[in-house]
Amino acid sequence: MPKSKMWILFDFLYEKVYEFFEDILWKDEKKWTKLYITGMFFVILISNLLWVVLEIAWVWFPKEEGEAILFHYIQIPTSDINFNVAMAIIWVIIVIYEQFAFLGIAKALYEYVPFLWKDYIPYEKWKLNKYVDIPLYLLVKFFDIVISVFLWLLEIVWHIAKIISLSFRLFGNITSGWLLLAMLLWGVELLTWSVSWFITGLFWESKTINFPVLFPIILHLQWLLVALIQALVFPLLIAIFIKVAKVH
Repeated sequence: MPKSKMWILFDFLYEKVYEFFEDILWKDEKKWTKLYITGMFFVILISNLLWVVLEIAWVWFPKEEGEAILFHYIQIPTSDINFNVAMAIIWVIIVIYEQFAFLGIAKALYEYVPFLWKDYIPYEKWKLNKYVDIPLYLLVKFFDIVISVFLWLLEIVWHIAKIISLSFRLFGNITSGWLLLAMLLWGVELLTWSVSWFITGLFWESKTINFPVLFPIILHLQWLLVALIQALVFPLLIAIFIKVAKVH
């Protein structure tokens, strides 16, 4: 449907999101990287919005049966830790690939395996007596190598931390967001039932009143905001990681 309004709207949104990530990565970044990051934004966004679809579908089932079918056998991808870890691993590999492609194999390997010093501790030779200068120079270079190896180990830990932080941040926010939404809905329903029970108990025999529609709509709009923010945070962090990896 190339001429439909839905296609035009999606094309407009895709273009704006692509330009947003292009401003972060700069225009000289490879096009496939920017397309991949933009596509990942929409994958996560649509996945998060599937919660709303499940909530609407739940209404058409009996309560216990709907809960068993929709929330036990069906899960949105971003609420599954395996899906998020897989995305994070792929992206860390892409970040390392971008770093090697930008720096070159030799410089990138030296960043990860610093067998020689990297001049973290500056020292100018031949300004002291040679019997003092040479031992001091060797001592400085020894500590320089120690610092280089330590920073290399931190770099390895940093890549592992990226996988953990990216995957568990998305999983935790989506899962906790849905639990918070459910708790708020139950709280509003309980409050409404208590007030209606008190009012109808005073004036009418029946103690039943319909649950107001306005509060669930507001809470679902809050969930839509959470879904949008989390869809933006994941690719935004990846774009920043790629940018930082190219700073030599």
